[in-house]
Amino acid sequence: MASERIRWPAVVDRAREIAKSYEGGVTLRQVMYRLVSEGALPHTAPMYRRLSAQLGKARREGRFPGLIDTVREIHVPPAWPGADRFVAEMPGWFRLDRTEGQEHALYVAAEKDTLRQQLTGWLAYAGIPVLVVRGFGSQSHADVVRNRVTAGPRDAVLLVVGDFDCSGEDVERDRVARTGCWIRTERMLLTYEQVRA
Repeated sequence: MASERIRWPAVVDRAREIAKSYEGGVTLRQVMYRLVSEGALPHTAPMYRRLSAQLGKARREGRFPGLIDTVREIHVPPAWPGADRFVAEMPGWFRLDRTEGQEHALYVAAEKDTLRQQLTGWLAYAGIPVLVVRGFGSQSHADVVRNRVTAGPRDAVLLVVGDFDCSGEDVERDRVARTGCWIRTERMLLTYEQVRA
């Protein structure tokens, strides 16, 4: 599919529908993957950049909703206008461990950061930790994960969400080997059966 034949107004309209269908927001990469899976765009780096430019233009013109940007953040320490406001907000932070009493501690690992917002949005209410591994992560991060898991009172199970490709499987193998703290791991998405269905 040559870029000359791409009808960008139709692609932007479909991308808008996709973005609005996600509760809690969506990333540009998720929109791109959906458009590729539908045959609307080829899966190339130049096409990803072109989609980014088209959606950015539509956003500036008020024709497209905001997308989740998991990389660029404003890092500001928390502050309050006074002690009264701080004390008033504290009860909203209180949370009991919702997993207390469960036989195992459950963790969910996402291979890509594009899923962080959705997974944390879905799992926060249940107190389930989400790990974003972003490929072959550092040993420092593996150590932090292992230390947290082994300090807990229960054995831990890891559920994995990742791409169905060789690198995705190798990232999973590497992460499990370097943390070495799980009694069981299970790939939830994507599996061979899901891809072939």
